[in-house]
Amino acid sequence: MKRLSIIAALLVYFVSASFAQGDFISVKELSGKINDKNCIIIDARKKTEYQKVHIRNAINLPVEELSSKTPIEGILKSDAEVAKVFGNHGVDLSKEIILYCNKGSNAGRMYWVMKMMGAENVKLLDGNLDAWKASRKPVTRNPKMTKKCKVDATLNRATYYSQADVKSKLNNSGAVLVDARADAYFNGTDPKSKGHIPGAISINSDLMRDDKGLIKSTDELIKLFTSKGVTKDKEVILYCQTSTRAGLLYAILTTKLGYSNVKVYDGAYNEWVTSNKLES
Repeated sequence: MKRLSIIAALLVYFVSASFAQGDFISVKELSGKINDKNCIIIDARKKTEYQKVHIRNAINLPVEELSSKTPIEGILKSDAEVAKVFGNHGVDLSKEIILYCNKGSNAGRMYWVMKMMGAENVKLLDGNLDAWKASRKPVTRNPKMTKKCKVDATLNRATYYSQADVKSKLNNSGAVLVDARADAYFNGTDPKSKGHIPGAISINSDLMRDDKGLIKSTDELIKLFTSKGVTKDKEVILYCQTSTRAGLLYAILTTKLGYSNVKVYDGAYNEWVTSNKLES
């Protein structure tokens, strides 16, 4: 009986530890996978940044390739177009996939898209490239060559919100709209922003990281979100300028903090500002 109690306690411990980590992987963990053929490492930054330096064996897939530039910048392309982008880069979604960028936003958006595509084993590198370099892990300028593959073109957009979806929730007490942009954008004091969507609250995605660029503890994050009224009993709708920062919050809320009802407004500020009144 005592033995069963010990086993049960260990199971609870390991499940809790895994949940607290969420879909984030440490530098140490990734360093043991960079030569694994069943693991795909994706650098989601711009090509110019990748060419300067990147994690050894990482391929480059700039997150912007998944979105349209016109008529509104940042809206996700069609299912078929998204699948073609991943296929052209040789991203087999059945393999383990590890994403990184500079601060987690680009990788976070790509994570959200991949989850809609049904990828089951996707992780985000905690601390991103800075943490990797700080640990003196191998980097290179040499590009990783890949072969094209076929990717299924069907996305499950259950976590995808359109402008109409957001409008239907603006006066709903059971929903909370979160703006993940920097304070100056939310307040409308930055030249690139006139303010925010009416009723939105501000939770700057920069608050997710500590002074070393690592994701803060579960306790710290829960305290932050709940203090803003973002609780697990509500539907949480995320957006930013082009819903990249929103992607990072999505990964944190759903995998690290255990929120079960989280959506991303894909059109985000860029779409909303073209046809709606903003608050500043």
